[in-house]
Amino acid sequence: MKDLLGACLSGLCILHCLFTPVLLALGGVGVIGSWLGSEWVHYLLLAPIALILVWSLPLSWIKHRNTTPLCIGALGFSLLLMSLFVPESAEPVIAVLAGFILIAAHLLNRRLLNTSTPHSLAS
Repeated sequence: MKDLLGACLSGLCILHCLFTPVLLALGGVGVIGSWLGSEWVHYLLLAPIALILVWSLPLSWIKHRNTTPLCIGALGFSLLLMSLFVPESAEPVIAVLAGFILIAAHLLNRRLLNTSTPHSLAS
């Protein structure tokens, strides 16, 4: 469930990055256009993405002992953070790439949880 929520939040981030410039280019959409174009929306989207990532991947690693989702998630989140500090023209490209990487991390994590046998802490 956490991974599906994480993938959906990352998808929402992708949609924001792809459609906000289009909406603004079409003449804005009033309050919604100014809200979507605001800088604080990035932080509003980033906070739950970070929380779900930290809540899901490390706890799942305890169960399946595969570090791949952690590494992929760390790469995706690093790129997402980096997108906040690059020139505005590069921001959507990096953020969309980061969103897809985060979705991949969550979906891989979910698959590993569904197919792996639980490890005991003693082994």
